[in-house]
Amino acid sequence: MVVQTPRPWEERRPEPEERVAGGAFRLALPLYLVLLLVLAAIGGANQGLLDRQVQLTRQKENLLAAVARAEVRAAAVEGPLAVARWAEQAGMVPLPEGRVTEVIAPEPAPATHVPAGSMELRTVWR
Repeated sequence: MVVQTPRPWEERRPEPEERVAGGAFRLALPLYLVLLLVLAAIGGANQGLLDRQVQLTRQKENLLAAVARAEVRAAAVEGPLAVARWAEQAGMVPLPEGRVTEVIAPEPAPATHVPAGSMELRTVWR
């Protein structure tokens, strides 16, 4: 008995009912589910980052308000009016604010002598 190998054009094609379910798309569903889970994880991380950003923005607003309140309290101690009151108590003459005033130094500033520039070239032979 001789066994003959089927030739390519004689090969039996499977009937549609006998084919493997899904064929080329058999990995589509698992791939879809994996990608869906990955996107869900990325979305969860994104929401966490958004919550952190909102929290930091609120903290920044609170700190800016605290700085503004601290500047108001510091102005009462170190502001221009506080310095003016201290100067008057120390016996200094207040400088009027509404008129043009001229501040004069007690004596002229010393004149400094600037040496004239020159060009000099030195060559050292070794």
